[in-house]
Amino acid sequence: MKAFFALLFANLAFLSLPIESDATGQAKLFLSPSTGSFIVGSTFDVSVIVDTDEVSINTVKTEIYFPADYLQITAPSSGKSFFSLWLEQPVYSNIEGTISFAGGIPGGIKTSSGIVSTITFRAIKAGEAVIKILPSSNVLANDGKGTQILSTIINGAYTLKPKPPEGPVVFSQTHPDENSWYNNNNPVVSWEKEAGVTNFSFILDGYPSTQPDNNSDIQETTKAYENLADGLWYFHIKSLKENAWGATSNFLLRIDTTPPAKFKPKVEFLLAQIVGRAFVSFHTTDALSGIDRYEVAVIDKSEPPLGSPVFIEAESPYQLPKAISENLRVTVRAADKAGNIRDESADVNSSSSMISKLKNNMLIVFSSALIIAFFIFLITPFPVRQKIINLFEKLKSKISAKIVSLKRKGSQEDYRN
Repeated sequence: MKAFFALLFANLAFLSLPIESDATGQAKLFLSPSTGSFIVGSTFDVSVIVDTDEVSINTVKTEIYFPADYLQITAPSSGKSFFSLWLEQPVYSNIEGTISFAGGIPGGIKTSSGIVSTITFRAIKAGEAVIKILPSSNVLANDGKGTQILSTIINGAYTLKPKPPEGPVVFSQTHPDENSWYNNNNPVVSWEKEAGVTNFSFILDGYPSTQPDNNSDIQETTKAYENLADGLWYFHIKSLKENAWGATSNFLLRIDTTPPAKFKPKVEFLLAQIVGRAFVSFHTTDALSGIDRYEVAVIDKSEPPLGSPVFIEAESPYQLPKAISENLRVTVRAADKAGNIRDESADVNSSSSMISKLKNNMLIVFSSALIIAFFIFLITPFPVRQKIINLFEKLKSKISAKIVSLKRKGSQEDYRN
């Protein structure tokens, strides 16, 4: 202490003013804020403030104690200060829980809320922490004598709360992918339990951002549901640790147990019907997960069943690969993205009457073409018509000669044999 005052007077005596008062003021040193709640792991600032009670001062020396098992200093001096020079640089120990510093104001100062210094603390343990300004602190008047005028000290009391736990890690064995649809409406949801967690609060609803209440619902880490309706379900959960509720985790369940809408495959016959081919067209919808794919199976009903038909993935329209038969049946399977399926069948109406009808239609078309050609022939000028007739006669003669030649050749072969 003697060394401190010797240093003080050496630095300030030449700047001290003559005595202007009897230094009867009642100065205060206090902490700001003097109370507060902080989360373990966070930092907060505490300022040392002086109220000179209308007395001019030129020196403040501060010694502070803090509980080192609850608080640690991260910055011993930060922010603004009315000190113009440091007589004693801040010195602190996070082991002993102490910090001290001293500063001077040549010419003196009067203030009701002068910031001596600001200290940054980190909360390291939950509980109550009291920061004390020790009685060995000094506020000296600017009276040429260094009169001690500190009469009141106000300490600070702070509540250090445990860090709330993070949202639990949620997963599901039955519905593992939040982006996929499932046709299982009995989901099982599980979550991890962080060390120190005692309870959980959860809720299942159709909203993505619901916050569970602060009532404990379960201590276990699994919840099973049964017969949930189709649609989107959101599981929300948070954990309780050291009487502090943590963040909420959200997990999405996509449920679709309804198969695609009913539909009717349509068999269409084109001119390929004459050689025994046809096409089948199909289309349907799915209200929730959407259509994933179509598959087609073709069976002959006249053949004995050999188990389940073989389906192949196909697109509409699909060309039937088998020859037309009166007992042919085509089955179209629609599968949605949740794995639900709907099978719809259609018989291929390939009876002889249908074929005859198509052939008759072809005959009508051919006859119509001949009639049109005949009318075109009639309106053609005579010289041109004569040339056409001569051309057909020559073609007829060549065809007849070729037929006779083939017949003679065949007779000779028979004779040699």
